[in-house]
Amino acid sequence: MDNRIEQARQRIHDAYSHKDTGEMPVLVMDVNYWVSGESPQLIPDDYFTSPARMLEFQLAKINRHLASIQDDYIPLLYPWYGTGVAPSAIGSNVLFQRGMDPAVEGPVLERPEDIRKLRPPNPLTDGLMPRVLETIRYFRQHSDLPVMFTDAQGPLNIALTLCGVENFFVWVKEHPTLAHELMDYTTQVLIEWIRVQKQYAGQPESSGAFPHSILLPEGFGGVCISDDDCTVISPRMYREFVVPYNSRVFQAFGGGTLHFCGSAKHQIENFLATEGLTGINCFCMGDFDQIRCMQQRFDNRLALMVCDFTPLHIDSYYSEILGDLRTKGTILAAYPAAEFALEDGKYQIVSRDGAQLAEEVARIIGPRLARPRQLLKTPS
Repeated sequence: MDNRIEQARQRIHDAYSHKDTGEMPVLVMDVNYWVSGESPQLIPDDYFTSPARMLEFQLAKINRHLASIQDDYIPLLYPWYGTGVAPSAIGSNVLFQRGMDPAVEGPVLERPEDIRKLRPPNPLTDGLMPRVLETIRYFRQHSDLPVMFTDAQGPLNIALTLCGVENFFVWVKEHPTLAHELMDYTTQVLIEWIRVQKQYAGQPESSGAFPHSILLPEGFGGVCISDDDCTVISPRMYREFVVPYNSRVFQAFGGGTLHFCGSAKHQIENFLATEGLTGINCFCMGDFDQIRCMQQRFDNRLALMVCDFTPLHIDSYYSEILGDLRTKGTILAAYPAAEFALEDGKYQIVSRDGAQLAEEVARIIGPRLARPRQLLKTPS
C-alpha cells in the first residue's frame, strides 16, 4: 500500500511540475464524500448529525475502492456539510433533506447597505462551523488518515449566496464600492475559516489540500476553492471583482487550485492572471474544446484536472477525450454517480449500480493509457 501511495504522489507531482513522462495520473473517484448522486439506500439517516457515521461511511468507500481499483487515489477524510458552511455562519439558513446534500435556503442581504452591517463569524459558535470542527476533531481521534478542510466556496460564490446572483450583478453596476466591500469581507471570512480548520486538522497552511479528493502536492499550495459562477460572469467583471480576491486566498496559503463546472473558456486569461493559482479542476461536462484550449494555454503554468461525473455512454466519451488529452500537466478523474449521468452537456437522472459503474470506468480507461500497470487490481 505504501508503494502504491508513493507512486500516486509522484505521478501527481509530475503533472503539476509539467514533466513529460508519457503518462498521466488517473483517478476513478467513487470515494465521494457528498451524497448527491449516491444510491439512496446507501446513505445513512444520520450522516450529517453523527461524525461517527460520517467516518464509517467514508471508510467503507475507501476500503472498497482500494480493494478493487488500482488508480492514483490517495485516501483522505472529508468533513462534508454541503457548500453553505461559511454562509451559514453569516446568517444563511441551511436545509437538510433526506438523500440530498445540505443546501442554502436563500439570500440574507436584501439591500446593498446591508453589506456594512456584516460582522466576522465565530467558528466556535456560528452556523455549521462548530459541527465541522467537531467532525475534524473526531476524525483525527479515530483515524490516521489525513483530514481535509470542508468545502471552500470562493469569495464570489459566498457573496452570491449571501445576496443572490441578480442583486450582486446589479450592485456591481450601481454600487461598485459596496460590491468590492462584500468581496473583501467574504475573502477575509474564507481565509480565517480555512486557517482555523487547518489548525484543527494539523495541516500546514501551505499544504494538505485535496481538490475534489485529488492530492495537491507539496510545493503547489494548501488551498482549493470552488468558483462555479465564473462561467456566467463577463471576463471584465471577473477580472475586477474576482481575480484580486481569489489571488488573496491563494497567496494566504502558498498557492492552490480553482474548481468550476461547465464552460469558462472566456476566463482562461483571468485564470492565468490569478496570483498563486497552481491548477484548475474542471468538470468540463463534455466541452472538450475548452479542455484543448486550456491545455494549450496552461502549458508549463497550471496543472489541469479534467473531470466529469460518469457519462451515460462511457466508452464513446473516453474514446474522444483520451484522443485529445496531453499527458503532460494533466490529471484525469472520473466520478461515478449511481443516480445521474452526463449526456449532451447535461446531467440526466439514471439509476445504475455504483460499484459496477466504477469498475466499468476503470476497465475502459485503463487500456487507453500508457501506464506500467493495470488500472484494475487483478484478482488473486
